[in-house]
Amino acid sequence: MLEFFDEDTKSGTATMYDRHILFNSKLIKYFNNAYRVRVGVDKELNKAFIFMVSKDYALSGEVNETSLLPISISKSYVRIASKNLINYLSDSFDVPIVKNKSKQFKAYFDESKKAIVVDMGGK
Repeated sequence: MLEFFDEDTKSGTATMYDRHILFNSKLIKYFNNAYRVRVGVDKELNKAFIFMVSKDYALSGEVNETSLLPISISKSYVRIASKNLINYLSDSFDVPIVKNKSKQFKAYFDESKKAIVVDMGGK
């Protein structure tokens, strides 16, 4: 079967530090309409799911405010800054995150779930 190269890949990386997660430039476009994010985990699949939340939905009151995390978007990365989130992910997947050290994980956009999926098994 013939397969064609496509520069517009849905794969990228998520880099975890002790206080935040950075998503590389390949994943920025999926955050374009996001105001906040929600993070879910599937321990059986060893994956974290980052769901983008629009401003209207975030302010609608349908979702608990404490489960919504702010994001920072630049030209080259997206950052979720939350020490509590890093601790939660570290504990959930038994991935120690040490100050001044980072860990990189494969990440990709899942069209069916409309979420960034981070493979917490490592890169």
